[in-house]
Amino acid sequence: MKKLLLLLVPTLFCISVQAQADRFAYVVTDQQVGGSNWHFLRRIDLAGGVVTQTLFEGLSTQRPVYQAGSGKAVLSPDAPFQSGVAAMALDPRTNRLFYTPMQIDQLRYIDLNTWKTYYVSNTTLASNRTATSDAGAMVTRMTIGADGYVYALTNDARHLIRFSTGGLPVIEDLGSLVDDPANNGQSVHLSCTSFGGDMIADDKGNLYLMTSAQYLFQINIRSKIATYLGTVKGLPVGYSVNGMAVTDRNQVLVTSAVEPGYFLVDPTNWTAAAWPVKESSWNGSDLANGNVLSSKAPTLVEKKATPPAEILSTKGSIAVFPNPILDQQFQLRLRDLTPGGYQMEVTDMMGRQVLSQAVQISTENSTLPVMLPKGQTQGLYLIKLSGMESRKVYQQKFLIQ
Repeated sequence: MKKLLLLLVPTLFCISVQAQADRFAYVVTDQQVGGSNWHFLRRIDLAGGVVTQTLFEGLSTQRPVYQAGSGKAVLSPDAPFQSGVAAMALDPRTNRLFYTPMQIDQLRYIDLNTWKTYYVSNTTLASNRTATSDAGAMVTRMTIGADGYVYALTNDARHLIRFSTGGLPVIEDLGSLVDDPANNGQSVHLSCTSFGGDMIADDKGNLYLMTSAQYLFQINIRSKIATYLGTVKGLPVGYSVNGMAVTDRNQVLVTSAVEPGYFLVDPTNWTAAAWPVKESSWNGSDLANGNVLSSKAPTLVEKKATPPAEILSTKGSIAVFPNPILDQQFQLRLRDLTPGGYQMEVTDMMGRQVLSQAVQISTENSTLPVMLPKGQTQGLYLIKLSGMESRKVYQQKFLIQ
């Protein structure tokens, strides 16, 4: 009889999720609109388009945290949202909001009934991680599955992680994702197109990964095969996707840590449309709620890939060489750009500014040397040229190794 009950749990949970769809989503923001310090938790009303004031401030070390399992209160030198948060998932059954800090390899959760923070200290989350600055091993994607487990994925997609949500979470490394042979070379492991972003789940045993570069993969949880579905239509060029959540109307809300504005994506054709909010549009490093995509939606439409080498504008392009770069200096190759003044900005994967300076371009085709400030960590970065007169914007992602 016990075995029968255990087998029934995932099915009952799936029905419950669809019958009582969550009309809210939690979002991690800065304290200021447009900021990039991901330490503040807010909630979005998916029906009214209202973002609340701060519900939880994750930088304080003055209040105690609790050990998961034992419930013992301790004072920790690491604040709950230390180093920023870019991956979280909500379990509606336990009302726990799970997350991991970007540069601390530990699973943590907030009990939303008591607003106490718990640290899972008996094991690491991504056991392969060798350094806090290892961008490939960082967990930046996390979601609740229809089976009641939470799934997390490292940037390099070499580790699909699953953990239970009740009592003391049990963490399992399910192994590396495998590229579908039909992907035609578009790999889920590719750093320039497949890092970052977020995940959601459906009620048929699939995960959907939307990377920061707007590339979309369907992941079969059992086989761990990642099938490339194309790029999302309708999002602005250079809009870095960092948060995903399923709405109560079976659409996908996305946010960006770099650009303002929220978008609703139709999962039947993966086309986005702007979603207005009534007050400030907070940049968000991650989204989470208890919803999964309903299988009632029509079959997803596959699309052809956008060339991964460059993010294209209507005219002209820029390219980083070499890419990846090994030190702080590289060349920016300019092709068919309108001569004039430009503002050059470099930001990291979470939208934090690394470099900002004015540059003058005298010819349409040229090469611009770029020197980054010392001390940049390994990871994915974005360089953007904004025309002061032409108002044209050119963007390119690059990797520091």
